[in-house]
Amino acid sequence: MRILDPYAVPGSYRKAQLHCHTRRSDGRWEPADLARRYRDAGYAFVCFTDHDRLTHCEDLNSETFLALPGVEETLVRGLWPLGPHLGRLLVDGILGTGGAQERITRTLAAGGVPVLHHPSWPGNLWTGAWPLRTMTALRGPFLVEIWNPHSDPEEDVRRWAAVAVAHGPQVRIGAVAGDDCHHEAQFNRAWVLVKVPTVERTSLRAALLHGAIVASTGLTAEFGVRDGSVAVESDGDDVLVVDAAGRPRRVLPAAGRYEPAGDEGFVRLVCRGGARRAWSQAFWILPGS
Repeated sequence: MRILDPYAVPGSYRKAQLHCHTRRSDGRWEPADLARRYRDAGYAFVCFTDHDRLTHCEDLNSETFLALPGVEETLVRGLWPLGPHLGRLLVDGILGTGGAQERITRTLAAGGVPVLHHPSWPGNLWTGAWPLRTMTALRGPFLVEIWNPHSDPEEDVRRWAAVAVAHGPQVRIGAVAGDDCHHEAQFNRAWVLVKVPTVERTSLRAALLHGAIVASTGLTAEFGVRDGSVAVESDGDDVLVVDAAGRPRRVLPAAGRYEPAGDEGFVRLVCRGGARRAWSQAFWILPGS
């Protein structure tokens, strides 16, 4: 067997926020104030994702911190603002029209990263969810938000895993978490740790598309492949190993290894510590050496 390791890239883990709002749409803070809050909370990256509006703010950018542009676009169903939301990270323009696949394709072509936001969100008069049949039909790569304060994380994880199975090991479908911050109570509730060699826009994009990402609601974790096993080290209490069919395979200690049986398809690891979680990306288990 061989194990595809999304974390087998150079770099160190940096904290990143991929989903937040400023006063340019419906957030509480001005862009520079929100950027400062994330910087002071230990983030290396923050991507602004105001609703249907691109927000730039480079006031605090440095060698150790970057505030980067993005947008959360509504795919209108009938009348705006009805419809699901597509995050477009690291872009310099708004599309505003076109279906989901067209916008994903154009986002990637422009050097951006597409994200399906809060897939099971019941908002916008129940039009805000991404139906699973729609998600599996989209051509990737793209990211799926598996934790958001407005959505159901268990359902969102289930949809992400199903989309990963539908695309197979050739197309990376990443799992991310975001606090979707609009106000104080949502700030710093969820984030991603990205494995990057430098604090640069290109490094962030490469990590997101490669899958060198840990989605977290408070735990830190490092994942990798060691001697034919999937290895984890976490500050949680234990680690649940789940296969591609959604079946629990084993519970590991906070620092442990899982040796594949060969019938998993892929495994994903969930670090658990009270209400806090950290999720790995999919480790595909394939025949061969």
